[in-house]
Amino acid sequence: MTTALIALTDRTNLLLRLSAGACAAISLAALVAHIFGLLPMAFFLTLFGVPSLLFLFGLAAWARRISATTFLNCLAVGLAGGFLATLAYDGIRWIFGLTHLFQYNGFLAIYIFGSWISGRATTTFAAAVAGWLYHFWNGLSFGVMYTLTFTRKHWLYGVAYGIVMEIFMLGLFPLFLRITNKRDFIVMSMLGHMVYGGVLGLVAQRYTRSWKDTDGKQR
Repeated sequence: MTTALIALTDRTNLLLRLSAGACAAISLAALVAHIFGLLPMAFFLTLFGVPSLLFLFGLAAWARRISATTFLNCLAVGLAGGFLATLAYDGIRWIFGLTHLFQYNGFLAIYIFGSWISGRATTTFAAAVAGWLYHFWNGLSFGVMYTLTFTRKHWLYGVAYGIVMEIFMLGLFPLFLRITNKRDFIVMSMLGHMVYGGVLGLVAQRYTRSWKDTDGKQR
């Protein structure tokens, strides 16, 4: 493999990573755009969300065609890790809810998101379905962004990633959510995000391939 071909492979992998990362970031961008009054979430997701998913599928098909196996590996592990991490995130919050130790409903925001998307009240079935679908899409998206950035890193990188997610949440949620007990809100959400990041980090550490060994260099 010549130096020129190796460089071409590096550039291709970088292009794939940046493009897929941009697609994954759409779910977060939709929330930010809605909160700051730039575009309603329903309109944003229709305009950018669906096309971004189709484009991501197209990227995966192209990566398969050119044998960009490292990118495909990170994409698959990110989706699987994000799903498992979201389950763990919800599970720990559900357990905390059963204990009644915290005076904060960690799932309320999901129904608010669903109301924004569906245009229905937070108590309706339509809002629940839309909210939970968005919630898991968001969890998978953050999983993909992590594995496209960090591969074969110690799982504590995932915990740090979860803490960064928490910082963003602390900056955004008070802008639309009435929080009566700030201590419980911070403690519960922080623990949830650390669990999310820890699970994601463990999955990524175990199953991702390193970008240092690009597909072209392996041949």
